[in-house]
Amino acid sequence: MASLSMLASAADITGEWRGDLQTPQGVVQVSYSFKQEGEALSGTWQAAQSPTVQISDGKVNGNKVSFVVKIAAANMVFAHEGEIKEEEIRFTMKPSGEFPGSVVTAKRVK
Repeated sequence: MASLSMLASAADITGEWRGDLQTPQGVVQVSYSFKQEGEALSGTWQAAQSPTVQISDGKVNGNKVSFVVKIAAANMVFAHEGEIKEEEIRFTMKPSGEFPGSVVTAKRVK
């Protein structure tokens, strides 16, 4: 019974989201397209005009979301962890290696 109430209160983030990523070269718009089924999350990620990349290891647990973006051409992995607040998700995006992480606030596209 408790697990049913947790699922009922979990946010559904299915849909299109956009945010601005601060980089040393300036602001880059990032787009997310999510499909949520229970706690499982799939979808895509795209930065500016770069190719669209599938997300992996996606999970939604209550108001927490996490997934991984693997960009094979650059040999980079970007782990995302976020907190959902209504029509906004604040992600911490941490690239693999020694690079510092960034914060992205994505808003649902209406």
